[in-house]
Amino acid sequence: MMLRAVMMATAALSLAACGANYDVMGARSLPNRGEDFHRALQTDYADLAASEKSEADWADAREFVSRARRAATGETFPPETLNNRDIPGHASKSIGDARARLIAVLNDGTRTSMPVMAAMAQSGFDCWMQEQEEEDRQPEDIAACRSSFNTALRALEAAKPAPVAQAAPASSMPDQFQIYFDFDSANLNAAAQAVVTQISEAHEKYNPATVLVIGHTDSAGSSDYNIMLSQSRAETVYNALAEEGIDQSEMRVEAYGEERPRTSQSDGTRERDNRRVDVIFEK
Repeated sequence: MMLRAVMMATAALSLAACGANYDVMGARSLPNRGEDFHRALQTDYADLAASEKSEADWADAREFVSRARRAATGETFPPETLNNRDIPGHASKSIGDARARLIAVLNDGTRTSMPVMAAMAQSGFDCWMQEQEEEDRQPEDIAACRSSFNTALRALEAAKPAPVAQAAPASSMPDQFQIYFDFDSANLNAAAQAVVTQISEAHEKYNPATVLVIGHTDSAGSSDYNIMLSQSRAETVYNALAEEGIDQSEMRVEAYGEERPRTSQSDGTRERDNRRVDVIFEK
């Protein structure tokens, strides 16, 4: 009897925990310990969770419930990265460019001065990512999320609010580092290793919330091969930074092959500037 009671209690706890993962109303009604931005973001994510739950998309309902709860705690976290979703190839560039524009204007200044638009831009982007992953099976939903995102993004870009001033501009957190690779190689040479060390030291000093590690190639070789090579380069840097002490949970890996060159080049040619990994610090 005692064993049965324990088993029933354990099952009840498991069911309760599982149910909480999809508790849209619970996530929506949590008291918010943050600012106006966090309150707007909590509502937006709860709305997305409700929509996905109504369509029996349990995985995305759970994800948006989780994000609503994080917003309720007052946590400031970035929009999703591309490697979190299986985005169709034809849409990856437009979504990647959109995320870069969003990151450029989504800062403490816009979160404070335009909290509703800032929250709408972030949740709209995550909604677009989630719908686009469905391989265009719901074009109306993709268009709705993209429209919401673009409306908010344009408002943020038009306002151009100033970022929160730093006490000492000379010591502001660096935005980006480049690590260059030899032709057809994903190994770190001496110069690349020196940059890895520099990144590690900067990370210790500025403690960014997220470190994006983004792999690229030049246009020599097939596009399919270059995607794999850019992924290998990004993973090499990811592992090197982990060995330097950067927590793996803070890092996000993306790879674009030859799609985003720093220097324009003819197809099939070699170009050092494009054989790189970008490492980006995000607050």
